[in-house]
Amino acid sequence: MIAVNELLAKRKPAVIGGALALVLISWLFWYFSDQQVIKRQLTALAWDLDKESRQESTMETALKMRDVKAVLAESCCTLIVPERGRRTDFAERDMAVMYLMHYRDRYENLAVSFEDMEIDFPAKGEAAVRSQARLLRQVKPDQPAAETTAPVLISLKKQDGDWMLTQAEVAEALLDDLKY
Repeated sequence: MIAVNELLAKRKPAVIGGALALVLISWLFWYFSDQQVIKRQLTALAWDLDKESRQESTMETALKMRDVKAVLAESCCTLIVPERGRRTDFAERDMAVMYLMHYRDRYENLAVSFEDMEIDFPAKGEAAVRSQARLLRQVKPDQPAAETTAPVLISLKKQDGDWMLTQAEVAEALLDDLKY
């Protein structure tokens, strides 16, 4: 026991350095895991969809939508609204971006967040994300913002090392116009 204590005392910096290296390596594996990458990507996507006022310039909108476009799969992106029995296939990413821009333009303020994300990997290079989407919409500046929370199911595929959104199943409550 005394020999172990003496050995540890002599090699204290090496033991502490080794422990710190192990913690750092573990953290890096966690941080760059597919699950964490997808969570960060969807959080960034929600931020890009946000709109703080009608005064947002065309350039600001274009920059945000460029980042949204980069997340969409090149081949096709599908929007499904089960309550309406609606399925829309966007053959081009530009069409999906135009749809999002049209949706954003209807509101004075718009805030989107994904909460309680559950990420599954049904096959290699595929991910399914179940989440609660929280949407805060304000139609006019003099009216209070309305909050809606509904489930969404997002499908992603890994293409060239990046996770690309291929399908979104969205509750009708998130798409309906607000009635005041």
